[in-house]
Formats: sequence, C-alpha cells, structure tokens
Amino acid sequence: MPRLLVVALAAALAAGGCGPKEVVKPVKKQKEKTAKSFLADAREAAQNGQTLDADKAYGKSFEMSKEFDTLEEHVDFLIHSGKPTRAQEVAKAYYDANLTSTRGYKLYAESLIAGNKGSEALDVAEQVIAANSGDAAGHALRGRALLLLEKNEEGVEALRRAVQIDGEKAEYQLQLGLGLIKIGNNDDAALKFRAALKRTPDDPVVHVYLGMALRNQGELEESKRVLEKAIELDPQNGRAYFELGLLYNVQQNQGEAEAALEKAVQKSRTNRSTGTRSARSIGCSRASTRRSRPTSSDRARPALPEGDRQARPALRRRQEVRRPEALLIPRSVATPRTPSTTSISGVVYAAKGQKKSAIDNYEKFLDLAPKNDPDIRRAKAAIVELKRR
Repeated sequence: MPRLLVVALAAALAAGGCGPKEVVKPVKKQKEKTAKSFLADAREAAQNGQTLDADKAYGKSFEMSKEFDTLEEHVDFLIHSGKPTRAQEVAKAYYDANLTSTRGYKLYAESLIAGNKGSEALDVAEQVIAANSGDAAGHALRGRALLLLEKNEEGVEALRRAVQIDGEKAEYQLQLGLGLIKIGNNDDAALKFRAALKRTPDDPVVHVYLGMALRNQGELEESKRVLEKAIELDPQNGRAYFELGLLYNVQQNQGEAEAALEKAVQKSRTNRSTGTRSARSIGCSRASTRRSRPTSSDRARPALPEGDRQARPALRRRQEVRRPEALLIPRSVATPRTPSTTSISGVVYAAKGQKKSAIDNYEKFLDLAPKNDPDIRRAKAAIVELKRR
C-alpha cells in the first residue's frame, strides 16, 4: 500500500471520526393537499373571478372526496359563470358513471336547462319521473324544460304537480310563479312568489320577483318596500336595483330612477367581470369549511338587467322616457349586447319616434333572446306595429 495512503488512513482512525461534520438538514415533506383544501381553493378562485382555476380545483376536490355536494357546487358555479357547456360535461360524467343515481339525473337536467337544451333536459327529467312518479324535483325539471320548448301550459301544469307533491319547497313555488308570468297570469304568479317568500323570508331573489309582480299589479308602495328589502339582503343584486329603477320610472320619479338604474348597471358590470354571482350565492359558509348551498331561485336568476320584462310598458310613453334614454341607450352600447339591453333600447327609440333604430334593436333582441323569453311575442308585435307607421 502506498505510504501516503497508509498515513491518511491512520490519521483518520486516530481521529476516531470526531472531526467536524457537515450537518444535513432533513428535507421537510410538503404537506399533501386534501379534498377540503382544494375546495377552499376553488371557492377563493370563484370569488376572484378565476373561472379556470376554480373549475380545476373543484374537479380535484371531487376526485379525492367523491362528495356529491362538491360536484353540485362545481356545476352550479359553472352555470353561473356562463359556462353551461362545461357544466354539462361535468354533470354528464357523473350521470354516465352512476346510472342508478337520481341525483345525477337531476343535476344533469339542471345543466341542460341552463344551456337552453330543452329537449334533452325533458328526456332526462322524464327518466326521473319514470323511476319515481312522486319525485317533485323531476316534475319541476320537466316543467322548466317544457317552458324552454314554448310548451307553456304543459310546463305550468308540471310545475303545479311539483308544488302539489312538495308545497313546502320555495323553489317550486318560485318556478311556478315564473311559469305563470310567462302565460300572462301575473296575479297568480304574485301569490306563488308570496308563498315562496313565506318559506324563505331572507331570499333576495324571491323578493325581487315579488316586487316585480307587485309593481305589475299597481301595488307600487309595497313593491318598493319589497325591492328595498331585496337590496338590504343582497347589496350586490343588480336586478333588484333595476326593478326599483323601473318602479321609480312608473312613479315618474326620474332622478331616483336614473340613480337606481346606474347602480344596476354598475352591479351588472362587476358581476360580469368577475364571473361570479352575488355575495350571497358564493359567500360565507354554513360552517367554516362549507358554503351555504344555492337554491334553485339562485339558479333562476337572470343576468342583469333582464328584470325589466314585465315592466317595459312603463317605458313606452314618451313622457316617461325623457331622462332614462340618456342613461339606458349609452349603457346598452358601452356594455355587451344582451337581450335586455337591446329590448330596452328598442322601447326607448320607439318612444322617441326613431323607428329604424327601434326596429333594429328589437330584431337584435330576437336574435339574442333565449327561446323561452316571454317578451319574444311582444317584440315581434312591436316590430309589426313600427313597420305599419
């Protein structure tokens, strides 16, 4: 053995290995994410308008937990973020994999209705009823699908059946009220909205619909109180401001009308830019780790400002649109063209005597409006009347 190597070995042995040693710190194992933490991430992303991140996090959470509530919240989020096709994909995956789960059928039908796929939704709803003829949710879904298909009388009857089976469920009362409005029965609709409100006194959406119906009945002071309560319950509810603005317009209180409509547009723009619903819909949890579940009244909520439908006659007379035109027409141009903004613009231009602009906006409304919009017939009649002038 070479002498240098022997010396080196001897020195090492003599030292007994007691020389300074490099301390290697143990690497901390990164804590694995849980289904609950992914769900928290999803809700935070939803609040911040990060739709893609929320979608992924919801998917991860459900993949790990298999909790149906998480799946339902995921689909509901996608629907209210304007992603009905993606909602259908998520719901159908569960529907296909769980052929004996009526919950999966109902969730899938809900997503189809959100995407205006009435025929497909009707087929799925009827499968629910075939499995259990006493399933109120199945009849409610069937009714809503029929309304999408313009089978309004049949739709109302199906919703009546849902209420007969479970009259304590506010969402069925609400949906029946909406169906009754579609067939022009505002008085009965108001009764159904009152019944829904009795069961869910803190639901701002029901307050909005009742306020609208009361205004159409000429009960203006009560309508105002109900709409103001809706805003108190949900300050971000743009539709409540919109309905209140139209109420002020009926009362010819143009200053208040303009202020309320301005707020309505602001709330609408905020909700569109973030891709979220109101604070109530996405907001605080029932417990620290669980969000309060949305109701079908949340799902029924149209994007602002589509709450004008039953109040548009109030804008038809020239003397009632002197100042609103200054607000509504520029806003409808500055914001994305929606069925409601084009319809409102049509009403305002017609009142101003600008026939071509009115017809153009009504025709645009017909292009944009969903098949179940109750004002399609009214818009067509308005076009005919304008062309005769």
